[in-house]
Amino acid sequence: MPTTTSSTASLAERAVLAVRELIHDGGLLPGQPIRQLALAEQLGMSRVPLREALKNLQADGLVTASPTGGFEVTRLSADELGQFYLMRRLLESELLRRIEAVPESELELLAGLNARMAEMVDQPSRELRALNREFHFRIFGLAAGLGHVVAEVSRLWDRTVPYRAVYSSERSARALIVAEHDALLAALGDRDVERLVAVMDGHRSASERDVVHVLTRPGPVLG
Repeated sequence: MPTTTSSTASLAERAVLAVRELIHDGGLLPGQPIRQLALAEQLGMSRVPLREALKNLQADGLVTASPTGGFEVTRLSADELGQFYLMRRLLESELLRRIEAVPESELELLAGLNARMAEMVDQPSRELRALNREFHFRIFGLAAGLGHVVAEVSRLWDRTVPYRAVYSSERSARALIVAEHDALLAALGDRDVERLVAVMDGHRSASERDVVHVLTRPGPVLG
């Protein structure tokens, strides 16, 4: 039975999510060519919806067309990555400075998220990364009326997920992340905005330094 347009679209949407997860989880590394036939078999679909998905991911900047007519995972240069971190610093700092009242219940929820991260610090995992993201974006969401700014920060995070995974691959880095989250919570609780911004700047800069170092190596990141 021939594949309909609607079923192809549905498969393409599933492929977008699956390939995005592979990139975020390190299953596909920055700079790595995407073997479409093997990947389509892995995902249990034909190359038609997969290729449509890759075109969508190209529009998002996660994959790049290769000279051979295929696709590869986008690899940012150190300069490009630095620009993403610069944009994050400017936007995230503004969000933090716009935070006014922080309910005690929200502080308790954030502390609970970080406590769960502390329990997982011995081993990197998708759940740990998800908790880290939720921790940060609950804080950013405290800046009322800036949903578009938060959405742009989310887009910047998505573009650099594979690189930030490099930083959190070491246990010492994961332990430091949890400790720095505690410092962020203390600044939030004290309503000390400038300390909050300063701690977040240091928190962000640590990962930037590490991934920029990795980007100076030839070949796929972590490859």
